[in-house]
Amino acid sequence: MGQDGALKTQLMTWCRKQRINQMALDVCGRLRSFDLNQEPECDRDTFIEESGGSIGGHEDEEADELVGAIGVDDVMKLTFDTEEEAGEFYNLYAKLSGFGIRKSNAKRDADGISRFRKWVCCCEGYRNEKWYNYEDRKREAKPITRTGCGACFRVKYDIESVKYVVTRFIMEHNHPLASEASVQHIRSHRKVSDAEYAQAKSLKLVGARICQIMKHFVIKAGGYSNVGFCIKDLYNRMDEERRKDIFNGDAEGALGFLAAKKDADDIVFGDVLVFDTTYKTNKYHKPLVVLAGVNNHLNSTIFGCALLSDERIETYEWVLSTFVEAMKGRKPVAVMTDGDSAIRRAIKNLLPDACHRLCSWHLHRNARSNIRCEEFNNRFYNLMARKCSTLEFEDRWARLVNECGVVENEWVKKLYRRRRLWAEAYLRDHFFAGMRSTQRCEKMNAFLNEYLNEKMRLYEFVRSFDLAIAWLRHTESKAVYTSENIKPVLTTILPELEGSAAEVFTRNVFFMVRKHLNRQELLISEGWSEDGGSRTYYYSKYGGHEISWRVDYDRSMEKLICSCMKFESKGIPCAHMFRVMVVEGMNRIPEACISKRWTKGVHCTNNGMKAFVADEQLTQMARYDTLKSSCNTMCYYASYMDDAFNDLQQMFDKHSVDLKEKWIDRGYGGDGFAMDSRVRNDRSRRTFGLLDPRVSRSKGDHKHAEAKKKRKCGHCRCEMQRLKEMVWLCMEVAAVTTDRLQSNTGLGIVFCYVSVG
Repeated sequence: MGQDGALKTQLMTWCRKQRINQMALDVCGRLRSFDLNQEPECDRDTFIEESGGSIGGHEDEEADELVGAIGVDDVMKLTFDTEEEAGEFYNLYAKLSGFGIRKSNAKRDADGISRFRKWVCCCEGYRNEKWYNYEDRKREAKPITRTGCGACFRVKYDIESVKYVVTRFIMEHNHPLASEASVQHIRSHRKVSDAEYAQAKSLKLVGARICQIMKHFVIKAGGYSNVGFCIKDLYNRMDEERRKDIFNGDAEGALGFLAAKKDADDIVFGDVLVFDTTYKTNKYHKPLVVLAGVNNHLNSTIFGCALLSDERIETYEWVLSTFVEAMKGRKPVAVMTDGDSAIRRAIKNLLPDACHRLCSWHLHRNARSNIRCEEFNNRFYNLMARKCSTLEFEDRWARLVNECGVVENEWVKKLYRRRRLWAEAYLRDHFFAGMRSTQRCEKMNAFLNEYLNEKMRLYEFVRSFDLAIAWLRHTESKAVYTSENIKPVLTTILPELEGSAAEVFTRNVFFMVRKHLNRQELLISEGWSEDGGSRTYYYSKYGGHEISWRVDYDRSMEKLICSCMKFESKGIPCAHMFRVMVVEGMNRIPEACISKRWTKGVHCTNNGMKAFVADEQLTQMARYDTLKSSCNTMCYYASYMDDAFNDLQQMFDKHSVDLKEKWIDRGYGGDGFAMDSRVRNDRSRRTFGLLDPRVSRSKGDHKHAEAKKKRKCGHCRCEMQRLKEMVWLCMEVAAVTTDRLQSNTGLGIVFCYVSVG
């Protein structure tokens, strides 16, 4: 074997023995391909055998001997296939020696082939004199790192051999070299490898912060000195890769991702729409509108989302029209909102036939902040949810406002004028899938906040939002499996009707239906009447004869209609209907009493893996995690045995070199981000022709609103600043008054408090 082969083998085995870091091991493994036409005479097994089987530990004398054995004549004989290989070799030599390197001048021909490349010591050159004489310095000057060191390494492309040959190598330095413990902090020896970045990105997608990811690498490597990079390097690498994804702009990247997924999902269960706006989900402070609902398993589902540029009526109309277009023209029959005026008007203009309902939770919260009467708030909440006739509601409302003394309150008057939007008495004949508030959206927002944050750019936002949707689809597929493959235990005294419900309805809906099936036992018959082919039954609850219900039964059509309107509002048969089924001797629930929306056969056709169409990058990350997990078991057992460890390490090194060559040959390698800034900002090159939005302020931007919000008195709502001024005025008066006027001063203070609050 030639001198160059022996030199490379020495570097390779020494680096392996020292276990510097994973990056260095990869570099050492690739040293075999540096023009080695023969197999090394001194392989890893021979080296370990000579060293007594030890793969750990370090002897400074041995390191100095190996590095010192490298002479100028040895290096001048080396040849390299690529410029990158030459740079890796010199960087490895620099790390073993104790200095850092950086690229210097180079020359490329018209075809882009590098004709020569020069690397210099990191201490090469001198700092510009102007930085020494800087007069308006506001911080301490950076330490001097340039000493004019002349150490360098230069290669030239040889046309005849089609390789890079060494033309210059200067070993001498004019500065002290770093110790082994300090060399890890030199910039050229700190690098986040592609494998480490892939692992970091997968952890980032599941919500881990970069500081937590860094701790994971530290624990896995056995200490900070073995990681090979610092946390700042990890931040920079993550930011660099993010910019590659959005090099045409944040908005362009986000729209491109959404355009690729728009045909992957169909929207179902959009008959009831929950319209909610949330904030603090992106760095532009744009409000996020979540369009949500409930599926046939009573689970929350998201139909879509929209980041709005503003909160005008026209903007909300665009959101609704786009939603209807995605629904293929099918408009929702009911919409629930938090009461925003712009949203209400948009719904009235775009969905005039839809029943609009205000969120009961938001109304109750507003009542507590506007009416400081606990009795009114409690009675108002009960009346809002009470299932009664409109006449009973009007009577109870009149008594409520009179007894609580809020008849002339303007907020109460405005609330009453909008009673058809929140009172159950006016809404109980409309289908809302059992929802009375936007709390499903609120819980959904809390779930999304695990994936989203106020510092996210648009591209990161849509990717994280898509991941959240994938998780929801996963839970939906689990609910489908449970409903279709697991049968519930029948517990009622009516197994025929209960079994019919279990066969038809999904699991969660069945449990809700069974409650009403059990309640039918508490009903007392108040008589019945018959008119032709129809019968009318009257029932009251045991112990509560003041309330009665009427059930009309059409025998020819097997159709039941109850005055409680449970079926109209929730889509499930009520206890009164079940009582009639028992009286009529039915063994199965009639088809007319089954809402297809809650049945097992109706579910999203795109659930499971089909619903989540992964792009190429996510597929690569999934493969990476699968392979990494597959290797864990093998590495665990090999770590106990010296021979197994050595064999496995050699196999990893060999296949790493081969796979990286294929990775480069197939075009996965290279830096696609190194483009001129004018190209990145050229709007004509953008697919959608959009620039990134500006950071704006929305209605829900409480962070900035609270800064200007003035504190008010808890009793009269007057500004606290005025109250403080009056108190200080009275204290000054008290300080200068005589003992004879002290009592009057006390009255003055009381008067000031009364006048202010």
